[in-house]
Amino acid sequence: MIRVCLCIPVCLSVWLGALSVRTFAQRTTPLRSAARQPSAPRTPLPTIADVVASTNGGVVNIQSVSEDGGASIGSGFCLDAKGEIITNFHVIRDALKVGGPILVVTQDGRTLAASVRGYDEATDLALLEVDVGQNPLPVLALGDSDAVRVGDWVIAIGSPFELDHTVTVGIISGKGRSGLDGAYDDFLQTDAAINFGNSGGPLVALTGEVVGINTLVLARGQGLGFAIPVNILKDILPDLRTIGRVRRRSIGVEAVDISAFDRRGLGLPGTARGVRVVKVERGLPGDQAGLRREDIILAVNDTPVLSSGQFNRLIARSRPGAPLQIRIRREEKEYTVTALPIEKK
Repeated sequence: MIRVCLCIPVCLSVWLGALSVRTFAQRTTPLRSAARQPSAPRTPLPTIADVVASTNGGVVNIQSVSEDGGASIGSGFCLDAKGEIITNFHVIRDALKVGGPILVVTQDGRTLAASVRGYDEATDLALLEVDVGQNPLPVLALGDSDAVRVGDWVIAIGSPFELDHTVTVGIISGKGRSGLDGAYDDFLQTDAAINFGNSGGPLVALTGEVVGINTLVLARGQGLGFAIPVNILKDILPDLRTIGRVRRRSIGVEAVDISAFDRRGLGLPGTARGVRVVKVERGLPGDQAGLRREDIILAVNDTPVLSSGQFNRLIARSRPGAPLQIRIRREEKEYTVTALPIEKK
């Protein structure tokens, strides 16, 4: 209260001074038109309903046979007008094993037979192809999952429990989640409801662009859904289209994430993240470069390493024959080693 009272006289003095100047100016200058220039019209922001209306037609239901003779139900979305469909590999995995049919059901009621153009079990992605004839499906644009921020609104569309084109809404709850399903994990976490049958469906930003592929839930929790970042799809899509599989490189090193608790004991400075080496295969490029167990890998070719999944992808998608500069921390000192990755078998 004392500070407020002391400010009042100063503010009053300034206000009175400004008033006298303004009054004098009004007396000595000619009158001007008070008409305001019209402001430029604002572009209205899209509503969730607008985004759903523009994207729902490109979302499909996927039905295939399971290994036990039952049905496997999932979701997918149209990637181009020629009939390319993206889904999760686990949605069609059993059909590949037993040679059963894979059917794509569109929003307008068509049932189309799909062929598998390519798949990648490591990232749980599959590229299907259908013949849309003279009635192409609406295409969903791919966004930039790296640009997505925690707290951004997202929309999940799919067929949970065979309830076609169900829409749920939430936010991005976290990024870079790894250690949940595979070596290349880098999931977007969302609290948009994802259930069985949502697998392979799109996670859409308010721009109408796909930022993730819904794939995983944690049965022991609530509001814990996970989507594959769309940039992972964009990275492997050329291989899926041309050779049906994904070519990867390796240096023979296994690394794990570092928890916030472990960071203190390891003496990591500032905001440095990194991953901890737990295995180095003898005779392979990591061993030849001098990497050891318990080394902390901080960066690959000046790209900071944030998770084990990201580290594995940086190695796997490196250019053939191009050496990698790997910055490490060992015994509180930093070093840079050079490794030449080889084709992964």
